[in-house]
Formats: sequence, C-alpha cells, structure tokens
Amino acid sequence: MAFHPSIKNSGLYPTSNAPYLFRDWMRKLLHDWPFENICCAHLGIKMGGAHADVTTLLNNAEPLFAKISEKNRKKYSEYEIPVDNHSNMNVSDNEYG
Repeated sequence: MAFHPSIKNSGLYPTSNAPYLFRDWMRKLLHDWPFENICCAHLGIKMGGAHADVTTLLNNAEPLFAKISEKNRKKYSEYEIPVDNHSNMNVSDNEYG
C-alpha cells in the first residue's frame, strides 16, 4: 500500500504544513473509524487488515511528510496557509478537486 504519487506535487497544498495537516487528518480517521476493508485506486480491494496496513503506511510516511514540507517551505513560503484555516478550504487545481 502506498500514497498516490501526486502527494509529492499537486496532491497537497504547496505549504510546509500541508503534509502534517494531511497526516493529522489521517490519524483522526484511523482513530475514529476501525475499518477492516478498503478499496484503493490502482491497487484493488483489501479485505481484512486494511486498518493495520493504513496505520503502517502512515507511520512509515513520516520522512516523506518531512521531505515534502521542506520542499514546500523552500519553494512556496509566501503561500503559507494558516493552520486554523484548513477545515474550510476550497480545493482547486488538482486531480481530486
């Protein structure tokens, strides 16, 4: 299991805090929802054990989040979005929005 490759470019806002906001959202989702099955784009269906696999993926992605955050900090520092504003953002200019 892996994050979609767009996480490294257009999948998240180009801010240094975006990877951590995404991580924290996923942590909350994992805490609140004890799912066992998942249907993943490009990978198919995982029946049983999906919660553990996503938890492992998230835990192992910490270096990725740090790398994306640093890249965004250097390249897009003037576009920083306040941390307390993320719940009401409009998503545009990416394949998910």
